[in-house]
Amino acid sequence: MTSKPSSASSGSLLEASGVTKNFGALKVLHGIDLAVKAGEVLSIIGPSGSGKSTFIRCMNMLERPDAGDIIFRGRRVGLKHVGDAHFMGQGELRRHVGMVFQHFNLFPHKTVLENVIEGPVIVQRKPRAEAVEIAMDYIAKVGLAEKRDAWPNQLSGGQKQRVAIARALAMQPDALLLDEVTSALDPELVGEVLGVVRSLADQGMTMVIVTHEISFAADVSDRIVFMEAGRIAAEGSPTEILRSPSNERLKAFLSRFHA
Repeated sequence: MTSKPSSASSGSLLEASGVTKNFGALKVLHGIDLAVKAGEVLSIIGPSGSGKSTFIRCMNMLERPDAGDIIFRGRRVGLKHVGDAHFMGQGELRRHVGMVFQHFNLFPHKTVLENVIEGPVIVQRKPRAEAVEIAMDYIAKVGLAEKRDAWPNQLSGGQKQRVAIARALAMQPDALLLDEVTSALDPELVGEVLGVVRSLADQGMTMVIVTHEISFAADVSDRIVFMEAGRIAAEGSPTEILRSPSNERLKAFLSRFHA
């Protein structure tokens, strides 16, 4: 996969500008600047506690930054500016930017199909028949067409995560955020979920992926960001970050995987 330009704000689809986040006295993010272009696959790697998950949640406004801005297609996201053409509400942002979590968060009392049509019917107000058609397309794309009427407790962890991906895709977002989507899975189930993500990358879906799957990040990413202590410590193509790292902390982090 060819490398795309680094994070200049011009032409970006989704951007973080000076994003800071505190939890009480603990400063988790320190003024992060990052822009993602349409069609780009960007992976975020780094040690546990470096702020990766907090940052990706800020990009979808599930965590509100204490300072800085989230910007989508040139419009800043915020509660108090609704109605201003230069701003957008966080609900509108989430209609364009989907998210898949580490834990599946499926409704246990709804079937696979009912889980996937929930967003299109409730949030987007689509007619049920249209929502079902859209949902079945994405359920088939993640390889679970035969499970449309299954309950979550009848699925493996990998199947549940694939349903969660289909649910996010059914909203037909412009970008997809994935936060450690394989970390809650048994090792033998990881491959089936990564296969779905790889197919989305091949189809040109804009994605930001927080992951510890370093070889997978190398395979699918246009750009990789290394976070350390709430900051972006290194950024570049997979070759620059993984094959020729210049940052000493990044070298130490990668040495565990090379070993």
